Amino acid sequence: MAAKTILLAILSLGTVTQAGLVSRQTASGTGPYPAAYTTDAGLAGQTIYMPAIMTADVKLPIIVWGVGGCSDSGTNTAEFHQELASYGFMVIVNNAPTARTQTQATSLITAADWAQKVAGGGKYSNVDKSRIAVGGWSCGGLQAYTVSSDPRWATIGIFSSGQLDASQSVPVASKIAKPIFYFLGGNGDPAQAPGTRDYGNLPKTTPAWIGTNNKGHGHSGPTGTFTAPAIKIAAVRWAQWLLQGNATAGTFFTNNAQATAAGWTGISSQSLDKITVVPL
Repeated sequence: MAAKTILLAILSLGTVTQAGLVSRQTASGTGPYPAAYTTDAGLAGQTIYMPAIMTADVKLPIIVWGVGGCSDSGTNTAEFHQELASYGFMVIVNNAPTARTQTQATSLITAADWAQKVAGGGKYSNVDKSRIAVGGWSCGGLQAYTVSSDPRWATIGIFSSGQLDASQSVPVASKIAKPIFYFLGGNGDPAQAPGTRDYGNLPKTTPAWIGTNNKGHGHSGPTGTFTAPAIKIAAVRWAQWLLQGNATAGTFFTNNAQATAAGWTGISSQSLDKITVVPL
């Protein structure tokens, strides 16, 4: 049935190019390009999310992601990553689909290296190697911090994360120059205070945004599933603005009304007027 559905979709779309993915589950996401995940022998131990079907002119910026606990499987938050990918992104999660292997921050660099190598060819012909973001949840966010000096990042996404060791906040945050966005989980999130502290220690010239939402991406129970609309829409708008150059998506952060309507509180930002991204 799935194969028949894909064939019908191809016929209805006309000229398309498939990512060549061997889907391990039903493609999903509310974006225009329902996405699925797969693996590639050239990138061992990581999980790749991409649109299952897309038109030939679609360009896919890259997001490399550090998993929670630095050990969650590559599909622990599959719904979240499929949602991101469905809006036109390649999302690489730094653990295998069902593995609970301890990950290293260097795997984010490995993912970016690999994506840039394969971009533009074969089943990755839609991938745009010039636009890459790094992000992560909890321990994965700390890994994103660890590799934050890599000049390839267009932006950094910190999801329910922050330097738990207060003495490390200034040494880490004070060196961040690329646009960085903090998505924190509220009073029940142990990263709420550390993430807020890190935000406060950023250079004032660094474009940054911070917001809190206690549903959808915390550290315990159902809030750790990344399935709530608030966290998905915020992450999509972040990627659309900073990687695709979608100015309309950027108003989610420059106009507090949209973020507030989506359930975000404690919103603060700085130097967002410095962000300029040429649309894809």
